[in-house]
Amino acid sequence: MNSKILFYSLTILFLINPVSAHYISGDIYIDESGQARFYLDTNKNLNIQGLTFETNRLIGVTERFTSKQNGIWKFNLNITELYDSILIDIHLPKNLDSIISLDGTDRILDIDNKVISLIDGNKNLDFSVNYKTEEKPDYFLVLFLLVILTIVILIYFLAKRKINNSKLEHILPIINDNEKQIIRHLMKHSMRQNKLRKTLNIPKASFSRYMINLEKKKLIIREGEGKNKIVRLK
Repeated sequence: MNSKILFYSLTILFLINPVSAHYISGDIYIDESGQARFYLDTNKNLNIQGLTFETNRLIGVTERFTSKQNGIWKFNLNITELYDSILIDIHLPKNLDSIISLDGTDRILDIDNKVISLIDGNKNLDFSVNYKTEEKPDYFLVLFLLVILTIVILIYFLAKRKINNSKLEHILPIINDNEKQIIRHLMKHSMRQNKLRKTLNIPKASFSRYMINLEKKKLIIREGEGKNKIVRLK
């Protein structure tokens, strides 16, 4: 009698076990923003917001399992369901920089393809990975700073031009026409003394006199020696 009871009990357990066994397999893709996209085959609905379960397929997108703190991302897949078979490929973000730590369910790491394969059974699905991603440059901030810099430079040159024009209007009454031409040319940019004379077509003797006169009035500065002297406004 006892042997019959034992036989029937073992038979029942054998028949029940395949039916009650839980499995989970497939792929999870994590993007750069921390969203996890699920494509899993399983006979157990996890009741997770964002995921739909139909005909033993669990699909959808959720941020429930990801978090970020101090520049470090964490993906924590903690499901308190006992699975007889766990076969999941977790695809880390394309901009993965480094993996800091792995913990939980047995796994195989393919760093070249940025994939972690969970391979385990007869236990809960409890896995976590901490990782860092390559930070994208903030192009909006860079563009904003460039615009501000351009505006500042523009304001500077406009202000400088206004000051120079004001200065010119102030000094024009005290210098002659040829000296005015020299000042106007030097307001555009500094020039070699010899080139400035040739550009204005002024005789050497007169040009030297104008240079001395403008220096005495502290309107120009000459730097260098001989023909290589550079003339600029003071």
